[in-house]
Amino acid sequence: MSEPLRWLVYACRTDYTADVVEIIRRLGDEVAALVDNLDEPRPVGPDETISVAALTAELVALPVVVPLITPGHRHHVVAEARGRGLTRFPALVDPTAVIAASSRIGEGSVVNAAAVIAGEVGVGRFVHVNRSASVGHHTVLEDFTTLGPGCVLAGRVSVESGAFIGAGAVCAPTVRIGLNALVGAGAVVVKDVPAGAVVVGNPARVIRQGDVGYGGVRVPS
Repeated sequence: MSEPLRWLVYACRTDYTADVVEIIRRLGDEVAALVDNLDEPRPVGPDETISVAALTAELVALPVVVPLITPGHRHHVVAEARGRGLTRFPALVDPTAVIAASSRIGEGSVVNAAAVIAGEVGVGRFVHVNRSASVGHHTVLEDFTTLGPGCVLAGRVSVESGAFIGAGAVCAPTVRIGLNALVGAGAVVVKDVPAGAVVVGNPARVIRQGDVGYGGVRVPS
């Protein structure tokens, strides 16, 4: 039986840290420390919270997960973490998730509880698939994308870098969600979404365009 991994949770001042910690524990692994990368670090849970100044060589060598949901912020923080010498970013997959053997999960990605990833799916680097999301066959999730809880992607959907698909949204087969686009919660997408667009409703319609990224921070093209 392999030894449990000890994880560093970097940029922990987000509510999603609670979910990430639970995934780690359901795997039988341990949280070595929560790292608050902002000024004046404050506790965010029962585990030890430390500042970046407290990172030791031992901690820097541990596997790292970044729990930020917004793609642009996650991209920025991953670059910051690498700049501090953190190099190990294994995928973190909840044991209750169903992952097809023919799918591929990139480094730094997080797959939450009860998610389903079907055959021949390509999941890029630092992707977040939230709880109970369903990803259909031959779908491609490019780097730094986020799927909200309970969203459904049919077969051969393409999600470009920085895109965010909200909770309960549905994407019809073969649609493309453009770079840094935002699909609102509960939207039903039946045609391609342009880069930088915000779409809502059933059927989904564009209500804003600008390529600023969810939360005002975009992932570079």
